[in-house]
Amino acid sequence: MLALTMTPTAAQAQAGAHAQAGAQVQAGARALPVDSQGGSPAAGLTGAGVSTSGGAVHAAPQDVAYLRAAHRGHLAEIAAGKAALGKSRDRDVRGIAWRLIRDHRRLDARLRGVADRLDVRIPGSPSAEQRRDLRAVLSRSGHRFDRAWLRLQARAHEHALWLGQRELRRGHSRWVKDLARDSAPVIRHHLRAIRAEM
Repeated sequence: MLALTMTPTAAQAQAGAHAQAGAQVQAGARALPVDSQGGSPAAGLTGAGVSTSGGAVHAAPQDVAYLRAAHRGHLAEIAAGKAALGKSRDRDVRGIAWRLIRDHRRLDARLRGVADRLDVRIPGSPSAEQRRDLRAVLSRSGHRFDRAWLRLQARAHEHALWLGQRELRRGHSRWVKDLARDSAPVIRHHLRAIRAEM
């Protein structure tokens, strides 16, 4: 309907723009790396990312925000796990700490691969708030440390689940949404174990 109200010149300009955009998508599709399943991800870039004229693939702002926040969350969980191993004498807390370190390293390795693929720069450390919260927990000892540590981990995992749900609702990149979807069962498993010890 809109094309009927355009002048011939405007319609020609729009057709030229669509043709150029199509050529850019095709160039971007050829430049994509092969995904972990051995295929080219998202033929024509459908849902994978946004192609620029140089053929590079970039994530939408929501996808970038998720990658950065989730990465910081993984770093915070790894640091918290190491802190618990160094300070707690509770066998169950230490078991959860080992699991956090192992699983969040695996999740973060996959996240870093997606961030590299989408040319997203990710932070090198947890946020200032995450570091401050862990320092507050580390100021305690014995049973008080264990309780405070478990409460901190419960809040962190609840927040991680919320981040993932927001990415699934608002995200654009199939790769990033797959990360959020695949991380959720691991995070829920951690949260159940943490709550069982509280």
